[in-house]
Amino acid sequence: MPQKKSKLTARRVDKHALYEMSVQAPEDDARFFARYYKKYTGEPLRSFREDFCGTAILSSAFVQLHRDNHAMGVDLDQPTLDWAARHNVSRLSPEAQDRVQLVRGDVADVRKPVAELTAALNFSYSVFKTRRDLGRYFDNAYQGLKPGGLFVLDAWGGGQSQFLMEERKKVEGFTYVWDQADFDPITAEILCKIHFEFPDGTRLRNAFTYDWRLWTLPEMIELMTDTGFRDIHVLWEGTDRKSGEGNGVFRRVRRGGDEEAWIAYVIGQR
Repeated sequence: MPQKKSKLTARRVDKHALYEMSVQAPEDDARFFARYYKKYTGEPLRSFREDFCGTAILSSAFVQLHRDNHAMGVDLDQPTLDWAARHNVSRLSPEAQDRVQLVRGDVADVRKPVAELTAALNFSYSVFKTRRDLGRYFDNAYQGLKPGGLFVLDAWGGGQSQFLMEERKKVEGFTYVWDQADFDPITAEILCKIHFEFPDGTRLRNAFTYDWRLWTLPEMIELMTDTGFRDIHVLWEGTDRKSGEGNGVFRRVRRGGDEEAWIAYVIGQR
């Protein structure tokens, strides 16, 4: 008889795997960046850098798109990089594994090898709380790009981003909880947490905690301009008419929408 699939509980889970299932869409993101780079530059994207890479699942997805694709993932946390190597990179073919480089280091210091596109996703750059520190990171990202290369950040905002709230999302076998636990409007510092809830009533609280600054689009664009990036532009996510949620379609805009919550990409070219 076939064995029953074991149910997830707080004691029997891997938080990194849950995060990937809840938050990330690596195949979609890898294809999106490849398409956008090709459309923007006219050239194929072959070298990709993933800052704050965590489990490097996006880098792993990117190298699978083409045999000439290379990716570098940079992160400070060695245990997470070890998890990435064990669970994601190791699942690639030996040839593809050779095209993924995992680097333990500060994203504001690591500069080589240069990339054609560098991405910092999931708002991870928000760990930099001062203009000086964020500007230093932007400068390093600029120097770490090939001429004509693209720097891509995702951003979030709207009035809801400043609320203290918990948002739940059902995922197969568990519930993902996004917790905006604290916000200071004077400093724009925000404390966010991720929890996971399971059908047996158990919870994995504070699986991930983020002590961030909520940066606005004008601040980011001004700092990128000071760094030397050109043609800085915003891709705004559209809204699904039925659900009122984001539809995953991003278009270049000059003006954003009046929305309680929004997601966008900010892109600059070296």
